[in-house]
Amino acid sequence: MKAKILTRFNAMIAFFLTALGFGSCGWMQKYGIPDPDIVAEYGCPYATFEARGKVTGENAKPVENIRVRIKNKYGSELQELYTDKDGEYNTGTLEGIFPPDSVDIIVADTAGIYAPDSVRVKVEYDRSEVTEGNHWDEGKATIEQDFQLTKKD
Repeated sequence: MKAKILTRFNAMIAFFLTALGFGSCGWMQKYGIPDPDIVAEYGCPYATFEARGKVTGENAKPVENIRVRIKNKYGSELQELYTDKDGEYNTGTLEGIFPPDSVDIIVADTAGIYAPDSVRVKVEYDRSEVTEGNHWDEGKATIEQDFQLTKKD
């Protein structure tokens, strides 16, 4: 008995989802439903993103081997890297779906000489190179964030 009820319920749900799917694709336009200006598109937003900067000490000299972590605002890590001999870091181009609107950049000295630092940065995407028909492409973003670390007490 329970199986029959669930089977019928699943069939009704499948019917309604199918009707909604076809309705949004435009087969009902001849009846005036939905608005002909509405176009249904399927997919996920995506973008390319890059973060770079320089880490210096109190004396404004570059600091090597500082761990730099890039996280989205929900705490998921996008990338972890280390500064080079010039104190610079660069994520290179990161591509992904659901691009972040802000990121946390966290720097920490693994040797324990300098105190850690972090900042939340708003990400502004440039859509100037996005083609007209590509509605899911959010564009490109580059963040430049420098840090000056202080020594631990």
